[in-house]
Amino acid sequence: MSEAIVDRELCKGCLLCTAMCPKGLLKQGEEYNGFGFYAVLAVRQEECTGCGMCSLICPDGAIEVV
Repeated sequence: MSEAIVDRELCKGCLLCTAMCPKGLLKQGEEYNGFGFYAVLAVRQEECTGCGMCSLICPDGAIEVV
């Protein structure tokens, strides 16, 4: 089983990862991180295939797929 782990403090909420996830497992959060950005949240982790597209597209290295 794979999962995408989002470092909320590194995420600047650009939403590139949400567009790249083929399963739609990432969404914009509703709470600010320490820098005032709405960080992305990983949802429905059990459906993650581990493709790594979210991690590859993230310009800030805020997502790790394990």
